[in-house]
Amino acid sequence: MPAKRLDDLAWYVDRTANERGELGIRHSYMASLATALNYTTGELDPVWLMGTSAFAFRIFISEVMCPSAMSVFDWSTILPEAVEQYGYGCIYTSRLWNEGDKEEERREAAHTAIVEGIDRGAPAIVWDIAGHEWGLIVGYDENTHTYDALTHQGKSSSLPFEKLGRNGIDILSVAIPRERNGRSRDEVILGSLKAAIAHAEQKEWMDRPQYQDGLPAYDLWALLYDRWALILAHGKGDRIPPDIPNHAAYYAAHYYSARCYARDYLKSIANGNAALRRAAASYEDVASLLKRVWDHAVALTTPDGTALSRAAENIRSAKTAEQEGISHIREYVSQASG
Repeated sequence: MPAKRLDDLAWYVDRTANERGELGIRHSYMASLATALNYTTGELDPVWLMGTSAFAFRIFISEVMCPSAMSVFDWSTILPEAVEQYGYGCIYTSRLWNEGDKEEERREAAHTAIVEGIDRGAPAIVWDIAGHEWGLIVGYDENTHTYDALTHQGKSSSLPFEKLGRNGIDILSVAIPRERNGRSRDEVILGSLKAAIAHAEQKEWMDRPQYQDGLPAYDLWALLYDRWALILAHGKGDRIPPDIPNHAAYYAAHYYSARCYARDYLKSIANGNAALRRAAASYEDVASLLKRVWDHAVALTTPDGTALSRAAENIRSAKTAEQEGISHIREYVSQASG
């Protein structure tokens, strides 16, 4: 029985970002996709990937600062489109909560696609490889009925065939890059900016009100810090769940890193356009403000009410700056579509 593994596949690290003291790609789907594309194409432009996919502009917040927010959006629309926007076709197979009757059928289809992808040298971006995050399937063994995998932290792992789509949070999501799709640069840029506007205006699906996305997500994020500070002010710090500081750092890392890419993407496509230059300047402000939130979150050991309130102010200021940035993007889209 056949077995195959893609050798020499290293987890993608944006060293240019790291050398500037920035964090690189943090969303596990995008980090997995970056690794897959870097392997299959031999190179990767992380700014173009994050910008064209619009993940540089997205934000998802849970009312209890749960990391689950990073996966509460319309997968079937957004995930394959991230591949297509980078210029490659995508084979996408999914099975959601309400499709239990299709579980075996979809898992078999996904397995077939994964095997075909590995055989032609393409890893699969798969939900819930480990830790309820996206990772990569990089090999298969029909004798042991297991996949070789890389977790979202780039660690080697394995997944039994029968665990595909039911490894804890039982949703199936498998994306596999294909050949180039021929989208033009102008088409891709305009599509990414329209997606940024739609997300900011909450026109992309999200399971509200427990979660918020777009510009209102900043309000909820700041409110969580306000509540945290209020609990401390009343001497009830023992009521704060012990994992909240880790969740605060998780959120801050995702959105600080994303807005660094938004800033760089807008600069790279401005090409002298005044509206896009102003948008880039606004997102530079957003990134700077969220860096303060990140710096506070990563150093957080003993919560301090004053520092938490300051973080909330920075988040609200970041919303104001992003609102301005979106208005400039809207101006450009209006010009380009006119």
